This record gives sequence, structure tokens and C-alpha cells, in this order.
Amino acid sequence: GNVFNLEQGTSMKPYEKQTELSGPIARYAKDIKNFTEGKLHPVAFTANRVKMGIYQERKGSTYMCRIRCSANMVTPAQLKVLAGLANIFGDRRIHITTRAEIQIHGIAIEDTVEVLKKLEGTGLSSIGGGGHTIRNIITNHDSGVHPEEEFDVQPYALALANQMLDEPDSLNLPRKVKIGFSSLPHHHDFCLTQDIGFVAVKNNGGKHGFKVYAGGGLGAKPHIGFCLRDFIPVGHTYPVVKAIKNVYHRYGNRKNKHHSRLRFLIFDDLGKEKFKSLFEEEFLTLLDEEGLVIDVPIMTNAENQITSINLEPLTDHSAGFEYWKKFRVSAQKQIGLFSIKLNLPLGDLSSSDCQKLVKLTNNFGENVLRCGSDQNLYIRNIPERFLPNLYSELQELDTPVFDRKFTANLIPCTGAQTCQVGINYPRPLVTAIFDHFERIGFALDEISDLRIHISGCPNACANHWIADLGFYGKVRRIGGHPIPTYNVVGGADLNNEEMCLAQKAGWVHSRDLPDFLSTVFKRYIEFKKSNNQNASFSIFWKETGQKYIETLCKEKYNQIPSFEEDKNYYFDHGAAEIFSTKDLGKAECSAGIYDMIEVDRRAIQSNLSELKQKNISSENMISVLKETLFFASRMLLVTRGEEANNLIDAAGKFIKHFIDTALLDEEYRNILKTVPELPDNKFIKHEENIVRFSDAVISLYKGMDQTMNFPGEVKKDKSNVINFSEMKSNEKGKDKPDKFKDLRGVRCPLNFAKTKVQMAVMHPGETLEIFLDDGEPIKNVPGSVRLEGHHILNEEKIDDYWRVVIEKA
Repeated sequence: GNVFNLEQGTSMKPYEKQTELSGPIARYAKDIKNFTEGKLHPVAFTANRVKMGIYQERKGSTYMCRIRCSANMVTPAQLKVLAGLANIFGDRRIHITTRAEIQIHGIAIEDTVEVLKKLEGTGLSSIGGGGHTIRNIITNHDSGVHPEEEFDVQPYALALANQMLDEPDSLNLPRKVKIGFSSLPHHHDFCLTQDIGFVAVKNNGGKHGFKVYAGGGLGAKPHIGFCLRDFIPVGHTYPVVKAIKNVYHRYGNRKNKHHSRLRFLIFDDLGKEKFKSLFEEEFLTLLDEEGLVIDVPIMTNAENQITSINLEPLTDHSAGFEYWKKFRVSAQKQIGLFSIKLNLPLGDLSSSDCQKLVKLTNNFGENVLRCGSDQNLYIRNIPERFLPNLYSELQELDTPVFDRKFTANLIPCTGAQTCQVGINYPRPLVTAIFDHFERIGFALDEISDLRIHISGCPNACANHWIADLGFYGKVRRIGGHPIPTYNVVGGADLNNEEMCLAQKAGWVHSRDLPDFLSTVFKRYIEFKKSNNQNASFSIFWKETGQKYIETLCKEKYNQIPSFEEDKNYYFDHGAAEIFSTKDLGKAECSAGIYDMIEVDRRAIQSNLSELKQKNISSENMISVLKETLFFASRMLLVTRGEEANNLIDAAGKFIKHFIDTALLDEEYRNILKTVPELPDNKFIKHEENIVRFSDAVISLYKGMDQTMNFPGEVKKDKSNVINFSEMKSNEKGKDKPDKFKDLRGVRCPLNFAKTKVQMAVMHPGETLEIFLDDGEPIKNVPGSVRLEGHHILNEEKIDDYWRVVIEKA
């Protein structure tokens, strides 16, 4: 029964979100209010905000909203709403990302709530667009229409996306998880660099299924994923992801966010074989469980073969139309239907052009638009007789979608213009590149298939590690002055048996990069002519290209003039000021609530240093002591799902979670019970106790392992799980559970938080009985309890609620 419910799938309307969004939006609105009133710490606000897909932009006064387009899909009606939101609240453009999402930039913080509310009614969502979450689940943009594909994977990606967002623990992972599907068995490079990748295949019996990869990733220490399973039936994608998610929750590194991605767990911490063993155990257990059936929408791309379209066909025999057909139009596997690549320079489309595109595509139904991971839009399911109509109407757009430059395959990230951690300015650089090509009269048709990716920093937002030729920003210094440069990588090849990511080959100054590209391209064209016109860039790279580029960089492009000789080298493209990193911010995509631990730890240590100063006044000492005690009491509460806004509240919760559970010595109970309520003038005589308690908390934190277990805690392992029959007999053998909590009427995820509070004060082996409402509570809480390593002894439905008995591990 653990398969996708193909028979009962929805027929069309595949874009509807199932997740209830009003609750999270209301909580986010409250977060904004508390933050602006100073009641919510900036780090906690950032962690909550990015989880909603809202990022602060470089200047600090505006924000970006990242909207998930599950399985790359967006309808004309949805695009119309997005264009309106960008026009009213943003900078009057939408931006297509390399994760096939749509971003709206330039939003005021108070307007972000209204944007989220408007999205709710469209079937789109930004929740999970950032933070430690399951990110947008993507496919190849031409899945469902490519003539050489195995089968359409978009329905499975969409069903999985809806299911994942319905599970609270998908929004609280050790770090983000990216999932991709490919319908093309021999063109799946982006699947191999996902945390989890599904590639469409057939088994020996001719049945459709997926080859599963795990542990891929770009950015710091990029890695190609390894084959986790050669074949799974199409209906097992959800149990696969849930099993990986469960293992990741149990063993993932929550303490060090720089070593927290799934690939580090697989290749550095556990090893492939251990991870695979843990996965198989979890996967097979899940296959035995009930309730893993999820609906897959029934989707067709053939409707326009027979649909009556109220449009008069045009005719066009011009050279421009024929050129457009050759380079921008592709025949689909549905006979008589075609797809169109809409070239978006820099991935942008103005609000007004969105409205024109909506009006045009409305003639061809809902299933007509896809976002590409190459930052372009694709129009599909167009009958051949209407191609001249599309050609004519698209020329009315202000966006230069007909530019013959290879803009479509040159992918820049947003860089320092809006990104907090951007070093360089890739977008103005792209403009400079094309201006240079036009100035020297460089013809680009011969290299129109090359993938050129430019990231403004070492983060791989532009996917430079899978480019034919890639670049990522790097600060270098000449005579003490910082300069904007790019490290050069190239030769990625993930579609044959000798798979490899791009390799480094030197560096080039931002100012010289346009000339560098034209020089390399000329050499590549010469190579093709002297060898084989079909020779790929990866072949060129392996045979002569990498060595040629290394020499070119060293001998020609690494000779930078001093500041006095040429100040132009100390500016970046599009910048009005001398290059500097003074306004460089912190990466928000990795922001998590656990960052609050480090905020409090640093504040405690700073205060302890201040207390050692002999000249500190009594007034300041009292303030520092109260603050230190508060930070020390609050610091570790986040590991128990708790928050506290005042000293007395924090002290009480610390006693419950760390003194009552014997994680910290009993001697600190009296300090926490009495000192917080003392008048200010009594605080000074407790300086030694407060300092000793603070040191003990920091010491406890240092002993915490990467899965947030403290010394003496039972590990969240499955080695002590008893079988189901034993659970039932054990539960029935007791007269009554040790603890009871009625959680009816308590919504997710607060019901799980309250369950954890009860479990924290219990001893191993004791039992807790809880009552839960039907629906989301019974669906989510028992699974979350299992993730904590505890045992569900019994689940039974009583009238309209559930009785659940839990044994503490």
C-alpha cells in the first residue's frame, strides 16, 4: 500500500498547495511585531523569517521573497498575481532562480506579510524557501515533453513537494535538503548534485521507477552524489525521502552549520556503507507502515493536440522567424506540439512583460509555463500553426528575448547588488561581457550550447561547479587594496561514465573577464575546427583547455597594475565606489534558531571578561550579572524547543530541562530559584555563583555532540527499539501510564513541544499517555516522538480523538 495513489490522483489543477498557510503567516506577522518592538532577538527573527522564504537584501532596508514553484510549474494566473505583487510591493520585476523559483525583490518588511497572504490564494507558497528546510523540489524543465525521456517525472515531484511541506519536521532539519528529479536517464547532472536525486529508469521487467542518488551538493566542498539504490518503484519516492530525512534528523550535525549538509554526514561522518545501512533499515521499516500513500496528479501535455483554440493562426516565412525556430523552438514528443525557450537576460522579466505573457499564454490553457534552472522561462504545448503568433506577440515584450547573444546560457547570481554575502557584481559583469562581444564583433552561434555560470562568491548559487566554464568571486589584494577577482573553473561532465565536477584553473580580474572569455572562446572554436565540430567543451578542457587557461591566467591576466597606475582595477563593474567588503553581511540561507546558542555564548563570555575588570562600577556590575544569568539560563533552552523572554521564565525552564533531568549539578537549583527574584542590590554578592553557573552551562554546551545530545543523555539511536508486539504487551501490562497530558485542541507543532516538555522530566522506561486530535496531530506527533528515539507503545482511536502511549528511551 505504500505507493502513490495513481488511480485517485487529481486530474489537472496540479499546482494547488495542500499546506495550511494561515497559521504560519499569522505567526510570522507576530514575529515582525515583536522584532520591531525589541521583544524578539534579531537572530531568532532571521531564523524564523528565512524559513518563510523572506531574505534581507544588501542595503538592509528591503527584502526579497522567494516563491517555490514546485516541479518548476507556474500557471498564467499565478504569474499574473506575482507580476501584480512585484509591481505593487517590489521593484516591478520577477526573477527566475537556478532552483526554478520566482523571486520578488525590493519589498518593505511590513509589506512581506501582505505578499504572503496574497500568495496563499494562488496555490503558491514561499514557506521553505530558505533556512534548514526541504527546499523547492525541481525537475528538468522539459519533463513530460522531451522526445527522449523515460517518462514524465513532474507529477511525482509535485506530489512529493506537497507531502514534504505538510510535515513540520521538514522545516527544522539540521540543514537544507535539495531534491531533484530527471526524466532523462542520460542527462541528469543536476540530480547528481542534489542532496537527493531521482533519475527516471526502467527495470529489466520494463517497469518505470527511479535510480536514487544521495549526498550530492555544490558550494563549499562540492560532491557528486552516490547511487543509493539502482531502482525503486515510482511509488516509493516518499518512503525514500522520509527514510533519509529520519536518518538525517537523528545523526545530522546541528552544532556546526559549516559541516551540516547531508553530504558531510554521508562522506565524512558515517561513511557511505554505514549511511546506506541506516537508510535501508529505516526505509524497510517505513514500507511496513500504513498511511504512506499520497496522491499523484494526473497530468497531460497532449490536450492542445485536440483542444479548440480561439485564435487565428498567422503565417511567417521571414529569416528572423526561421532563426528563432532553429534556436528557440523544440518539437515535443506530442506530435504537432512545440516548446519555446524564452530568453531572459539575467533571469529577469518586468511586471508589464509578465502581464503581456499572461495574456498570450492564456490562449493555450493552464499547463503552459515552466521555470528553468537556467533562469529562463519555457512555454510548452503550442500547436505548430500558432508559432508565428507567438513569434509576433513575443516581439512586443520590452525584455530582449530575441537577442542573438547566448544570454540564455550565461547564468549569473544576484551578487553584491542584493545578496548579503555577495563579493562581486556578476549582473553588471554580464552586461559588460555582451557589450565587449558586440564591440569586437564576436559571433556566438558556434558556442550557443556552452554553459557559463558566474557566482559572486564561493557559494554556488549560479551552480558554477557544473558549468562548462564557471567563475566564483574571490577577494585578492594588491598593495593592501582589495580587488574583485574570480576563480576560474571548468570542464564539468556529469553525463558519462567518468563523471566529474568543474576543476580550478587560475583566476582573472573582474575587469578582464570579458576579454578573457572572448580569448578562450576563440581558442575553443579553433579546437573544434581542427578536430571535430561536435567536440564538446569537456573534451577541449581535458585535452588542451585546462592547461591553456592556467597559462593564460598566469601570463596575461594576473599582472594587476597598482592603484596609482590604474584605479579602474579597484572598481567592480557597475560600482560607483572603490571595491570594498566593508558592507559584507552574513549568509541568511543557513540561519537557524540554534544560532541563538552562539549569540548567548558570546554574550556570556564578553560579560565574564567585563566582570574581571577592576574598575567596573556597582551599577554596571548589577546589570552585567543579571544579563549574564539570563543568557546562561536561556542559552540551551532552544535544544528543548523552548523560548524565554525574561530571567525568571528562563531560570524555571532551565531547572525543568537541565537540573531535574540531572544534566547539570543539583547545586545550581537554588541559584536559579532564588537569585532571579532578588532585588538589584543583592545581586553583587552572588557574582561568584553566577560566574560558576555560566561556566558550567558553557562547559555543558561544549560537551554537546553534533546531534544536540548532552553528556549522559541517551543517544537518539534505534539500537534499543523493541518490536511492536513487545510494545503492546508492555503497555497493557501496566495499570496506568506514569504521566498523562491532554493535548486535544493544541495545534501542531505546539502539541509536540508540550509532549517534549513532559518527556524531559521523566526517567527512562517511564510512560506518557497523551490525547491528540485526529488529522495533523496524530499524523505528525508520533513520528516526531520516534525521531527523538522514544517508543510508541500504543495508538488507538477513541471517538474523534486518539490515545497515544509513549515510553521514554
